[in-house]
Amino acid sequence: MISLNIQIKLLVFSLIYGFLFSIALDILYPLIRKTNKLYQIILSFLFILLMAIIYFIAIDKIGYVIFHLYSILAIVIGFISYDILIMLIAKNIKR
Repeated sequence: MISLNIQIKLLVFSLIYGFLFSIALDILYPLIRKTNKLYQIILSFLFILLMAIIYFIAIDKIGYVIFHLYSILAIVIGFISYDILIMLIAKNIKR
């Protein structure tokens, strides 16, 4: 059983990681789209692999390498919160 302290750290880290993952994707996506189809597939695969490795190394440093369902949900919520934040900023700039 994982302690509550480690679970909270994992949850917060997963939220932040989802947010940062979305930022990295926004930065790299235009660069990946400029290449041909084969390079797009290879670069996308390497990007996802690198991001997964970084995540698992980080959760190993937090405590335990136990991947719970709430970790996935926290990453998705972080990812979506970045997109919502960007939409709100873009909407305010247009005014």
